[in-house]
Amino acid sequence: MIVNSGATLAAKHLERARQGFDAGDETAAVVWSSLCAQVAIALIAREHGVDTRRDHFQRASAARRLFDTGVLEKDVGDLLIRLNEERKCAIYDGRAPDLRGRTWEDVFDVLGYLVEVAGRSAQ
Repeated sequence: MIVNSGATLAAKHLERARQGFDAGDETAAVVWSSLCAQVAIALIAREHGVDTRRDHFQRASAARRLFDTGVLEKDVGDLLIRLNEERKCAIYDGRAPDLRGRTWEDVFDVLGYLVEVAGRSAQ
């Protein structure tokens, strides 16, 4: 039951990120994107016996491990770190997120993929 609510929560965070971006609020977009990625990876990792210790760096490491073992088709570890760092810069420094060559659509596509995998993991 908790697993299903985790997948739903990740999907809701993604929707909030898209709404923030559509409203021109990149701070909201990066905050909710980071949270979406964190929730989705934690859920996928738990379902595959990978400990994340409720820590964002452990989740990035888990994402790489999940890619290396074929659970994920994409290595999203760097994206998790980037979103978390940019979330902090946006909140604490008031600076626009630097996605380092990614577009918001690229980010949303990857997050959609993670939400999809998290949903399958929950079944």
